[in-house]
Amino acid sequence: MSTSDVTKEGIKGARPGRDAMVGVAAGRADGSQASRKRRGEQSMVPDAKFSSYYGKPIINPPVWQAPDIPGYFFLGGLSGAASVLGACASATGRPALARASKVGALASISLGMVGLVHDLGKPSRFVNMLRVFKPTSPMSVGSWALAGYGPAAGTAALTAVTGRLTGVGAVATGTAAVIGPFISAYTAALTCDTAVPSWH
Repeated sequence: MSTSDVTKEGIKGARPGRDAMVGVAAGRADGSQASRKRRGEQSMVPDAKFSSYYGKPIINPPVWQAPDIPGYFFLGGLSGAASVLGACASATGRPALARASKVGALASISLGMVGLVHDLGKPSRFVNMLRVFKPTSPMSVGSWALAGYGPAAGTAALTAVTGRLTGVGAVATGTAAVIGPFISAYTAALTCDTAVPSWH
């Protein structure tokens, strides 16, 4: 029968075969070297140091430059919202607001595309993104959405300004209004789908 007693400091009266450490906060969030010293514990493993091979950064820095991509993000969101506003104005009989919204949508998406293509370096790179459709890639889905939204927004604006082909204009207005919210919002998923932790 054992005569050892269990206390908060450990087992009294027992003789382990090696020096056992009791009360070590394994896996605790405050297990840093400084806090271990405050509790009078021995450091068995050195603190982790985050570094990479050859002193290189762990992730590559972003390659895009301002104002191209930030401008595209802002103008794309503005254009998508303007298309929805233009469709609502057309449906409620406000032709002046509808015309201004559709022209604003076309102007903002055009300027945004200029910034995007300028960041890519040449227009053919945007066309190359349309060679495949990858649903798991926000950039691929966004490229296809832009390819459909731009012509729809342009047709809606031209028919509103000229007053001709109203039937075609109505279809284009509806198409731009359906794709517009996606154009405004997909850049959020695009920004989060990155290796830069702070962008999440």
